[in-house]
Amino acid sequence: MAIVTLGCGRNEVDSDQLAGLFHRTGADIVDEAQDADVVLVNTCTFIAPAKQESVDTVLSACQLKDDGGARAVVVVGCMAQRYPDELADSIPEADAVVGFEGYATLPALVDDILAGRPHERVTGIAPAAASASTGLPTLPLMIAPGGEADEADAGGPAGVATEFGSTEGLALDLEARELPPTTIRPDEPLLTGQDALDRMPASGPRFPLRRFGAGPGPAPSWAYLKIASGCDRACTFCAIPSFRGRFRSRPLDELEAEASWLVEQGARELVLVSENTTSWGKDLPCGRDGQPEMLQRLAAVDGLERLRLMYLQPAELTTTLLETMATEPKIASYFDLSLQHVSGPVVRRMARSGDAERFAKLIDRIRGLDPDAVFRSNFILGFPGETEQDVEALEDFLVETRLDWVGLFTFSVEDGTPSAQFADQVPAHVAEARRDRVSELQEDLADEAARRFVGRRLEVTVEERVETEPGTLPETLGRSYREAPDTDGEVQLVTGDGAPADLPVGRTVTATVVDAVGVDLVAVPDGPRG
Repeated sequence: MAIVTLGCGRNEVDSDQLAGLFHRTGADIVDEAQDADVVLVNTCTFIAPAKQESVDTVLSACQLKDDGGARAVVVVGCMAQRYPDELADSIPEADAVVGFEGYATLPALVDDILAGRPHERVTGIAPAAASASTGLPTLPLMIAPGGEADEADAGGPAGVATEFGSTEGLALDLEARELPPTTIRPDEPLLTGQDALDRMPASGPRFPLRRFGAGPGPAPSWAYLKIASGCDRACTFCAIPSFRGRFRSRPLDELEAEASWLVEQGARELVLVSENTTSWGKDLPCGRDGQPEMLQRLAAVDGLERLRLMYLQPAELTTTLLETMATEPKIASYFDLSLQHVSGPVVRRMARSGDAERFAKLIDRIRGLDPDAVFRSNFILGFPGETEQDVEALEDFLVETRLDWVGLFTFSVEDGTPSAQFADQVPAHVAEARRDRVSELQEDLADEAARRFVGRRLEVTVEERVETEPGTLPETLGRSYREAPDTDGEVQLVTGDGAPADLPVGRTVTATVVDAVGVDLVAVPDGPRG
């Protein structure tokens, strides 16, 4: 069996969980679809290009039934959950389309397909449990200066006190504002579908070691750790809550157990992911106040070298969380902020809140706590109603804040979201021109950000050796705290005379940065750390 994964790190974790499900039934997991008799395609439906890539990948997998050795193709993941009947009708070559609630039945379903027994082609498509897209009041992502939420932004009453003081307005206490939480407890017996798959098995491996040395070559040095599922927000451009359901934290004891297992398999860095990482704990007895303890307990896992947090909501970054991130040595000084735009009017139409001034204050505060901080964020160009002045506000913000990594996307109309019906839709060619314009600016700013690292000493873990020309030494490429896996740039390790450093994959060294090539760094190792 092969599992082809599209989309984000959360989907990567889902695929590992599915691999574990099949592994425990005795199935062999292979890396390449052309080598498999069964191909699972874990789809993404976040934006229009992701949908098209998912469809193309399913079609390519189905073609293997004619050209290769594949005997079954099963479609899972977000697109299967969101568009099951459409996929089944438009791609009749696919043997089954399975939503989240059908994951536990996948081994039996695949057995039926291979044996030629009757089976349901579309299954496991239960409605997303307690979806956040219910028309109930939404949450602000940033509150107004003076300690009061902007009622137009928040969709609810004002007057929520900030956690940064009454004048700075950089975070808020969500417990007073949120939709009633769904509660997941370690002893809760009625977990189904993906929630059940998220739980640690009573015995046996979490998932097969295919990402940790089962195949040829050394084990990767990092792993994703999914700390929660779902989303309670109702951003007007996003459909994720409608098919991923309400936010559901995984209990800390399970996270700690899985973290220990991953490190035992060779992972030195754990990358924490969820739809909203900074919401973790709000549906557990500890509340969000438990986040510092969660990070400290994960950091205490023996053998772990680095924790990295992804998908941070600005309003949820409390003082204690920021201080923990800044002071715990094992937590990467890496802040992946979910901003989406910085022009106040655009942000409000997104059913979020905040603006360039308040976001800049947050970034300044983080840099005050942690001078080594690097920043990543994503921005949408061409959101309905966006003007040239809005784009200029984003450009000014990028120049002022000097973010290290920035993703830029054009607005994508998503079925069932409010923004799909907004007036003043921006023509696609205009949105693309704006994205390209901002991309050109940000490319120069990112190059400058990389050059600021020249002369610094970094801890770099070797990720791969890449042969560029036959007969030459392969390049030695790694990552420091500055570069998230699968997302950012890399560090090229060389000797003093510029030749590739002869270091094995998995080795961590202290290295001095001697050059920057675009966003990538070039560094000379001082010697092995261990």
